[in-house]
Amino acid sequence: MFDLSSDEKIVLKVHRHKLVLVFKSFFLILFVLLPPVLFWFGGQAGVIKGNQPALFLSVYSAVLLIGWMIFFIIWTDYYLDVLIVTDKRIIDIEQRGFFKREVSTVRLESIEDITINVSGVVATFLDYGTLKLQTAAENREFIIYDVPHPNQIKSTIYELQNKQIQAPKSVKLAP
Repeated sequence: MFDLSSDEKIVLKVHRHKLVLVFKSFFLILFVLLPPVLFWFGGQAGVIKGNQPALFLSVYSAVLLIGWMIFFIIWTDYYLDVLIVTDKRIIDIEQRGFFKREVSTVRLESIEDITINVSGVVATFLDYGTLKLQTAAENREFIIYDVPHPNQIKSTIYELQNKQIQAPKSVKLAP
């Protein structure tokens, strides 16, 4: 995945906000709960007769299996998307499906600007938002969505960046 140098230490490890997992799973919950409700209303109306409950249970078992697989995909995407801040660089790991992962790295001294975007009432009250890191590199902007406590992450990155810039540089003299 990625390697840390021997003198590099992880300062922060940030996943997306947990509410993102809830929002993505909301329609899945409706997908799983709607068939029994419709079946119950159909039974009350007298529409369901004979072996139809057995047919419903077999079809509903397939719906539950599909729902579980979709939830596993959502959870895997949530859990494997991570922002790692070390004392020398920032690593953004973006999982895209089961078999595709994008790892982006930027050194702290390359960061020119950090922008935070917290939009909406829910995001404001629960303190999560988008973090944009602008660099001087070819890929000029890193965008990390739905990070919790973006102001704390921004201040941590600034502190690490200032330490990195102000640290005395060692000079090797030729013998």
